[in-house]
Amino acid sequence: MRNVGTRIRTLRIEKGITLPELAERAKLSKGLLSKLENEPKSNPSLDTLFKIAEGLNASLTDIIDTEKAQLRRIVPEKQPEWQKGLVSYLRSMGKEPDEDILNALHVLRNRKAARWDDVEQWKFLYQSIENSFKK
Repeated sequence: MRNVGTRIRTLRIEKGITLPELAERAKLSKGLLSKLENEPKSNPSLDTLFKIAEGLNASLTDIIDTEKAQLRRIVPEKQPEWQKGLVSYLRSMGKEPDEDILNALHVLRNRKAARWDDVEQWKFLYQSIENSFKK
């Protein structure tokens, strides 16, 4: 297993959670969390990792997998419900949805725990990504 401490710290900081807040959420000691984040050879139990994942509102996969492996697992075979409105909108505008952008949005939604159901937010993100690739 790779060094999960670095990954835990990164996720914690990305989510704006302090070490004491995570300790409280995960029902673990600050000392244990600090040790995990700072000692490369620390070897937490699966139960401890699960508590940390819950405290971070993340999945266990977010902590132990690499981004590349995560991309293969996260992108679904079947279109998720939240994407249907976005795809309908794009087609009504005469655009064929770009699968790469849809997959990126799906990864973003799961990676950042953004559980938006508002199609307007997804339209904005899709168009922002699309516009960033135009020359």
